[in-house]
Amino acid sequence: MYSLPMCQHGAMDTVEIRAATLNDVEAVEEYHHRCFTKTYSSQLLAGEFEAPDREGTRQQLLDWFRPESAVETRVAVVDGVPVGHFTICGHRLVHLFIEPDHQGSGLGRYLLARGEAMIVSDGHTDLELHARVENRAAIAFYERAGWTVTGRRVHTVEHGISYDEHILVKRYQGMGKATT
Repeated sequence: MYSLPMCQHGAMDTVEIRAATLNDVEAVEEYHHRCFTKTYSSQLLAGEFEAPDREGTRQQLLDWFRPESAVETRVAVVDGVPVGHFTICGHRLVHLFIEPDHQGSGLGRYLLARGEAMIVSDGHTDLELHARVENRAAIAFYERAGWTVTGRRVHTVEHGISYDEHILVKRYQGMGKATT
């Protein structure tokens, strides 16, 4: 566990970072869904996108949050409620989501750095993540953090929807020095 003082809307919040548990699934799925609907609101209204199957998302989170899972997830908790998380698997950052009311607070940058540090501490120097092609704000966020869009894409089908993702990479050399 780790506490980080965060300033949100003029007030100081204490954010605890800890391993995800099965008790976190509902809260994480709730803000995951809010993130999707906020990010893609115009596409959803225009009928261009369908929202993910919420039960499929819950099941994925249940699988990920089990102690025997092949992935590791850390949640950021404020006042006992999860407000963000990241998931890693091997050399990949698999997920990074921040509750919309906490976006812009620095929490995303902090969780990204924590996820990268965990990957590197596991011995990986070539990091990878996938970001939905339409999610320009997320891609810009990662680029500001030193990630590079490769020009390669993957096609993903999950939670009842199908979409393309850019592959982004970041390389670490030596003791935590990042290069692109």
